[in-house]
Amino acid sequence: MSTGKIENPRAEIDAIDGEILRLLNRRAEIALRVGAAKSSVDTSLCDPKRESEVLERLSKENSGPFDAQAVENIFQRIIDESLNLQQKTYRKPFDSAEEAKPEIANLSKNRRVAFQGERGSFSESAAMGILGEDCQPVPCRTFDDLYKAIDEEKADYILSPLENSLVGSVHRCYDLLLRSSLNIVAEIILPISHFLVTAPNASFETVETVESHPVALAQCERFFAAHPGLKGVAADDTAGSVKQVVESGDAKRAAIGGRRAAEIYGGKILREHIEDHAENYTRFVLLSPEANESEKGGKISLIVRLKHQPGALHNALRPFVRRGIDLLKIESRPIKGAPWQFNFYFDLKTPSSESELRGALEEIQAQAEEVRYLGRYSTISGQ
Repeated sequence: MSTGKIENPRAEIDAIDGEILRLLNRRAEIALRVGAAKSSVDTSLCDPKRESEVLERLSKENSGPFDAQAVENIFQRIIDESLNLQQKTYRKPFDSAEEAKPEIANLSKNRRVAFQGERGSFSESAAMGILGEDCQPVPCRTFDDLYKAIDEEKADYILSPLENSLVGSVHRCYDLLLRSSLNIVAEIILPISHFLVTAPNASFETVETVESHPVALAQCERFFAAHPGLKGVAADDTAGSVKQVVESGDAKRAAIGGRRAAEIYGGKILREHIEDHAENYTRFVLLSPEANESEKGGKISLIVRLKHQPGALHNALRPFVRRGIDLLKIESRPIKGAPWQFNFYFDLKTPSSESELRGALEEIQAQAEEVRYLGRYSTISGQ
């Protein structure tokens, strides 16, 4: 079949493509000049209002055959790539040295901090890791009791787990946090090591049941697979299990808990480090009724209720993506009384530019039905 009839149109298209490329690069050079001016006065590189004006004007000037949506899609991509070029050229690198010095000076010491579990729990260790050994521990039996502790005037802070590196999110705590009015003021990443603990008179051969929190049991699946004769028994918490097993004096019972719990309650450690993986960490957040007003801290958390419409999640994430803000976590939780609707929990890495952060938060406010700012805070590495 002859292709002579389409060769000339192809040449014409090639010529037009070359001209488009030349104009795109000329446009990019001008965008870089604009970016330089904005960076010199710490103004956000992203300007949604200006972008909307440009897209609206181009749609009105469009004579086809592209329709308005096609024109908007094409020029939105051009704008996004121009913004990306500006960011690569002018965005300041994140100050990792600053993040290495967590901003916790504003946290009150010698204050009551509630945590789920008994004395010796990992939660108590996490609380002391943030507030120091002189904080006043307030044990709570359940997560529901924990999140009531401040309202019931039993505590000044709440220390809550949110996720574990092996088993994932602690969904009950996310639900309680979403329903509360509390603010995140600090977080700690605590390494978790599990020990098999019994009463002093027991031996490994006498043990028949092993008690602990369901999350701890789930983190030790290899241990149970290697010892099929042992039965796991779910309990309220790790340290409470150690306490009950030791106090019972029953040589048939054992518990999974931390070394500190074994020391506090006088337990006997039969096996060390029985967790499935050495890289086992739990993330705990310190919650306060007062917001942290500091402008330091490497992480920001939000709760976002999206509009119930197509593309809502895409639109909510776009303000961060376009500014190069790293999304560290997203968690969706159903909204009670609103079937098939969800609250979304976002963790974001704080950008180096305060103007970009402000711009992103303002833009997502316009995109979502509701946005709650949980706080800006530092991450502490537990020992």
